[in-house]
Amino acid sequence: MKYTHYTIEPAHNSVELALYGDEDAVVVYGWGVYPRSSVLAGQQSKKYMDKYGSVELALKDYPNAEVLDHIAEAGNTFDHLSDTPDYYH
Repeated sequence: MKYTHYTIEPAHNSVELALYGDEDAVVVYGWGVYPRSSVLAGQQSKKYMDKYGSVELALKDYPNAEVLDHIAEAGNTFDHLSDTPDYYH
């Protein structure tokens, strides 16, 4: 998958904080669009790329990433899918 941009976001839960070290820990995500073969086709994708101990360290590997002070949601929905089953009785 090709990524259109990257974000650097704060590690957002106790598991990540425990794994990554401290409150300065951040996570890098790659953003793109789900392919036609996906049930989420055409919607934004957000993929975990890596974790770092600080924003500065993350920027060394992802110098063009957008640094956020919050967690960004992809906002995907399943509204385009039918509520009826895919099988017949």
